[in-house]
Amino acid sequence: MEYRFLIVEDSLLVAMDIEDAVHRSGHDVVGIAPDMKVALNYTRETDIAFVDVRLADGETGPQIAETLAQFGIVVIMITGNPGLVATGLSGVVGVMAKPLTDQASMDLIQFAVDRKNGRPGTPPARLRLFH
Repeated sequence: MEYRFLIVEDSLLVAMDIEDAVHRSGHDVVGIAPDMKVALNYTRETDIAFVDVRLADGETGPQIAETLAQFGIVVIMITGNPGLVATGLSGVVGVMAKPLTDQASMDLIQFAVDRKNGRPGTPPARLRLFH
């Protein structure tokens, strides 16, 4: 089954690397959002979201992530600052530190798909689960 991913990231190069990995995994990217306003426009068509903490409009990633999770979206934080969400976020699966290798991206995508399918999946080594 093909899933629709939202990438909430203000660095276009990082977002494009993740987008490429999503496409190679056989899934679709519904959008790349640099801030909260853009990200929340994608709630209806998103299955899985990867969200950074610091975005173009500040440290809005945690709020975006919790909002997306309320829509039944599988949300994983991907950030260079994992300590900023160390206590966890309501409904969010976990956090993974940037930078991501290509293999880490592929493993994270597969894990997110497994979670969306109701399976526990195998979390990538650097992913810290919240619940």
